Amino acid sequence: MKKIIFDEISSTNEYCETHDFTEDTAVIAKRQTGGKGTKGRSFSSLDGGVYLSLVRLNPCKTENAFSIMVASCMAVVKTLESYGVFPKIKWANDVYVNGKKICGILIKNSFEGENVKKSITGIGVNVNNDLPEELKDIAVNLKSSVGEVDTAEFADRLIENLYKNYTIEEYKLYNMVLGKEITVLSGEKSYKAVAKDISDDGNLILENGEKLSYGEISVRL
Repeated sequence: MKKIIFDEISSTNEYCETHDFTEDTAVIAKRQTGGKGTKGRSFSSLDGGVYLSLVRLNPCKTENAFSIMVASCMAVVKTLESYGVFPKIKWANDVYVNGKKICGILIKNSFEGENVKKSITGIGVNVNNDLPEELKDIAVNLKSSVGEVDTAEFADRLIENLYKNYTIEEYKLYNMVLGKEITVLSGEKSYKAVAKDISDDGNLILENGEKLSYGEISVRL
């Protein structure tokens, strides 16, 4: 696997989308000027964070595409645990510590027939970076829990963990929404529901039997 490291870049995911790769490649930036989260939201990417996009070629069958999300979330969880904190996953792709967001994950897959031809997993983790004032009530960094961390070492541990195998059961074990009342946000509408389970393809199953797609719906605790 190849590594490409930038001091500054607009977006590691954007770089991966606009370049061709002949092998699995991790693109890492010390800071991003145009980091993006889900649904096109901006993602604060100041010095001291870990901003990484992993390109994997032919990682799995199309029917198993959610396993990429599972592996990404679990890799972040296991990496954070190695520093002595206790993370939780908020369905489908955010990681929290002490009730605040520490990591966002954005995955873009390209399909060819029955296979995922190329997968780009973008991960932004608040490690040593200071948080903007407007985010301090909802976000947290690792430094506030354990002190300053070597970001290069963190990135290496994260990449290693991204290549390990995880099960949907492990993912559900760390999920913070199951069994809880949530607010479902769908366009202009919002309603209360209880999250019961997560299917193998990543849908959130509500107590009333309704299934929510992680690509279309947002939830809040």
